[in-house]
Amino acid sequence: MTIKQVLEDIFNNVDQKAECRNKAYGLVSTMNKLETGIMTITWNGILERLQATSASLQSSDQDLNTGYALYESLYGYVQAMRSTFSDIEARAKDLTNCEEYQQQSSRRIKRNTKYDHFSGSTTFEDGFVENQTHGQHFEVQVFIVIIDNVLSALTKRMKAYHKITSVFEVFRQLKFLTTEEILEKSSNMVSAYEDDLENSLGGELVQFAELLKTDVAIIIDSKKQEPLEQQFYKFLINNSLGSCFPNLEIALRIYLSLMITNCSGERSFSTLKRIKTELRNTMGQERLNHLTLLNIEHDLLKEVDIQSIISKFAHIKSRKVYL
Repeated sequence: MTIKQVLEDIFNNVDQKAECRNKAYGLVSTMNKLETGIMTITWNGILERLQATSASLQSSDQDLNTGYALYESLYGYVQAMRSTFSDIEARAKDLTNCEEYQQQSSRRIKRNTKYDHFSGSTTFEDGFVENQTHGQHFEVQVFIVIIDNVLSALTKRMKAYHKITSVFEVFRQLKFLTTEEILEKSSNMVSAYEDDLENSLGGELVQFAELLKTDVAIIIDSKKQEPLEQQFYKFLINNSLGSCFPNLEIALRIYLSLMITNCSGERSFSTLKRIKTELRNTMGQERLNHLTLLNIEHDLLKEVDIQSIISKFAHIKSRKVYL
């Protein structure tokens, strides 16, 4: 509402240029439309949850299973929005103080339409269905389309996560699986990482599952904020059990070192076009890599004492000879 008030002030200010006032009036008119209010509330609800989930996924101590669970919860949230159009429409009417859709308030151009009696079609040429209100038309043509596109994108991401988490799901279910199920799931993990793991992983997991039932492993608690796989790995290292469960240790290291998001790679490409400009077209690959790394990790760079580095560099490159 603050932006809308500023635009109204610009429009009402006679000291402003006519072009500026007209643009402000046009923006205010667009913001006062019911369709704009619905889109604002819809995208605000979606993007707010997306931003919070994305920030959590980029956390350094996040693991894959939790990341996949976050995607599932986000998918369920967006899916639940499909049935909330009536509530969003009512909130949009209060936000914009507008009760009618643009199509409802504007005059429709009538055209002579030839209906195909053989196809059974009940739609007009512009896609408006008979006996359908303007709100239902907007819901079907715009609102549901947005929800479905977001769900489709989330499904694509979830499939990639599920493919990986299904390989390591045995760790979370280790206390509740039978011996046959442990051996079956371990064979799937060995097949996925045949160059790193041996077939003896199944036997190690069965023994480790029995070890978790003893008093030695009482420190492992699934209710802790720390991921269960990380607790398993620390338990092996702190008790010097790596030699007893070598393949299990390798499998846990593989799982804990897997990246949850590819935001660092995306930042690299977005940074590259800002660094390698036309004036730096002859820059070598090594220097380009260094500048890119400095730009990406600018938060760490701010903590470095630049003056001491400059002084050290100047001392090394100094050509003065003291006689």
